[in-house]
Amino acid sequence: MRVPFGDGMTTMTRQEFDKGDLVKLVGPIGAAGEVGLVFESKRITDLPGDKDYQWHRDEYRCLVKLTTGESEWVRAKFLRILLRARREEMAVG
Repeated sequence: MRVPFGDGMTTMTRQEFDKGDLVKLVGPIGAAGEVGLVFESKRITDLPGDKDYQWHRDEYRCLVKLTTGESEWVRAKFLRILLRARREEMAVG
């Protein structure tokens, strides 16, 4: 699915974890079991044209604000989705 991004004119493929998603941290990290909200997703290594496809879990990380009030960058492979944010698609015409 492609959704409006940034200036509203650019589109981006929705990633498995994206802004507004409610997630649970899992795996061998200090905050495992915590719940948080994704504020930002970005590639670990930027590549030209990297918004045109769905990133693999090993390729990106998310800025997650935890219920404790702390925010931290977490690799996508250490997240599990609890609730997806709703997206409204804009018609381009």
